[in-house]
Amino acid sequence: MLIPELSVQNIARLTTTGELSTRSLVKRVLDTVAVENEKLHAFVEVFADAAMHRAEELDQAASRSGALGPLHGVPIAVKDLAEIGGRAAGFGSKCYPSRPGTTTATAIQRLIDAGAVIIGMTHMVEFAIGGWGTNHAMGTPWNPVDRNVHRVPGGSSSGSAVAVAARMVPAAIGSDTGGSIRIPASLCGVIGFKPSFGAIPLDGIAPLGPAFDTLGPITRNVADARLLFCVMAGLQLPENLTRKPLLVGVPARDQLLPCDPDVLSNFERSIRSLRSAGHKVEIFSFPKALTAYQALNGKIVAYDAYRQHKALAEDPATPLDPHVRQRVLAGRNIDERHYALLLLERDEAIAEFNAEYSHFDIIALPGTPLPAVPVKAVDESKIPMSLYTRAGNCLDLCGISIPNGVTPAGLPTGLQLMSWSGADAKLLDFAEQVAQGIDG
Repeated sequence: MLIPELSVQNIARLTTTGELSTRSLVKRVLDTVAVENEKLHAFVEVFADAAMHRAEELDQAASRSGALGPLHGVPIAVKDLAEIGGRAAGFGSKCYPSRPGTTTATAIQRLIDAGAVIIGMTHMVEFAIGGWGTNHAMGTPWNPVDRNVHRVPGGSSSGSAVAVAARMVPAAIGSDTGGSIRIPASLCGVIGFKPSFGAIPLDGIAPLGPAFDTLGPITRNVADARLLFCVMAGLQLPENLTRKPLLVGVPARDQLLPCDPDVLSNFERSIRSLRSAGHKVEIFSFPKALTAYQALNGKIVAYDAYRQHKALAEDPATPLDPHVRQRVLAGRNIDERHYALLLLERDEAIAEFNAEYSHFDIIALPGTPLPAVPVKAVDESKIPMSLYTRAGNCLDLCGISIPNGVTPAGLPTGLQLMSWSGADAKLLDFAEQVAQGIDG
């Protein structure tokens, strides 16, 4: 039995029936983390003792009365922006050292109540502001797709994606304000689902941009992402997938440029496969350039980030990542009146897009315009990785990134699928059948 390859659902089934003890599984996971984390730097803290204690409790519960819930015995990692068991979020920063908290975030508590074992907290971009996945204060996780060259993992949920891609854990939780789940999923070759805004409660979660913040799962298959989403959102798991042709909107090629030729080639091949599977594809143009949605999302987030972290960013003695400091300070010149106008501009952009394209079931874009570049090649003054993802946040869409191939150099690329707010079930249904077709 290859434990690292087991899905979330298979783990829950095996630990419930007693074919696999949660204790042995968690021990294997912790041993893997101990070996891998020294190089890959996915975890900022590992709850080894607590995880083993929890595993023993779950084994006892299974022998007495069966599964605690649909995630019985499943090891899960959590991005370091959630309060868990009295531990406050570190938020990827030296300025927020681990300290006692008072609660566990509701979404994380729902995972625990469903039987999950929280393995530890994962590294992230400081304050969750950044798409490359770099953290010059706490260290940058190593994308496991290349064990010889330190390549960017994507951000800001960098450690969560690395932990799943490296088979340390079968699933992890990230957050997405401008692409922070979908970008690292695309670059690391895993699944990353950003639910509809407001679908999952955010109490106990350190905020970045309250107008956009979402929690979501990073997994190795869509079915597992669906299960974790339903648990965190407090929803029943749907029984049947919808199998019918859908109308897919694909942006005109010129709107996607600049894009790495290998990324674009894989995307265009994915669109051809959608047509071959019987889906109707319609080429369209976003009413605004993708860079305009990217900038609008960024300005709104900068306003909120500055007001939250003003004291830290303006004090040169604080040990902030210098690039994050500049991103926070970018909100200094946005006053309340300007902020209100930005929110109005966003409302108008949503209305404009919905009025013209509400007939689409799905919108498809690449995950990122570049594959995972070496960390040493990163230009922190540029933000290319969120070019395709921020449109989804800005236009109030749910979105998912699924692997759709690799470049000739062996670097993963992602296919990003988006749908309307509240259409999470339809999006997950479609993504699962598309992912199965790609695997086939």
